[in-house]
Amino acid sequence: MTETRARCRALALGLVVGLVPAVGLGAAPSGAASSADAVAAVKKALDGALAIARSGASRNEQLASLQAAARDFLDTRAMGRRAVGDVLAAQPPAQQNEYLDLFDQLMTRAYLQKLLLFRDPHFGYGEPRRADDALIVPTTIATAKDEYHVEYEMRQRDGRWVATDVIVEGISLTDNYKAQFANLLRDRSFAELLDLMRNKTRPASG
Repeated sequence: MTETRARCRALALGLVVGLVPAVGLGAAPSGAASSADAVAAVKKALDGALAIARSGASRNEQLASLQAAARDFLDTRAMGRRAVGDVLAAQPPAQQNEYLDLFDQLMTRAYLQKLLLFRDPHFGYGEPRRADDALIVPTTIATAKDEYHVEYEMRQRDGRWVATDVIVEGISLTDNYKAQFANLLRDRSFAELLDLMRNKTRPASG
């Protein structure tokens, strides 16, 4: 594995928020117009994120703006349901909603904070490909030293395209959370999982 590839993989793994202590789908897309619309949705989201990163605002202000923009682009509720599986339906409605809200915070922080690390990034867009009822939009993030490959799994929701997964250098963020949650729930309760998620999303004091 080359140094650049190793750094890319480390970046991808770094997008996942570790929780373990140290001890409904739209219609199938069709046609070139749909593909172009999916690419346009990704481009709009990345261009918007770059504008926020270059705004000169404080880091906290940038993160707040990025999280607001992400909620328009990432379908974190679909990602959260996929990450925890059937166990979610067995929980009381209040716990289901809290889990989905906490997962939204985890996902947006884990992904969007990384956009602030790139200096003068340039985005490239490849040809979308079909994957069941989704379109996969391949992108690149090029910097002065490296190039990173990120794919967006896009589906239509209420007449617009949203991302239902993000794959960084071949690593699915949703699948990474799914593996973590499955590991935790083998010997912990859903309530304990929520406690861990609350701790990860709690603002730092001071």
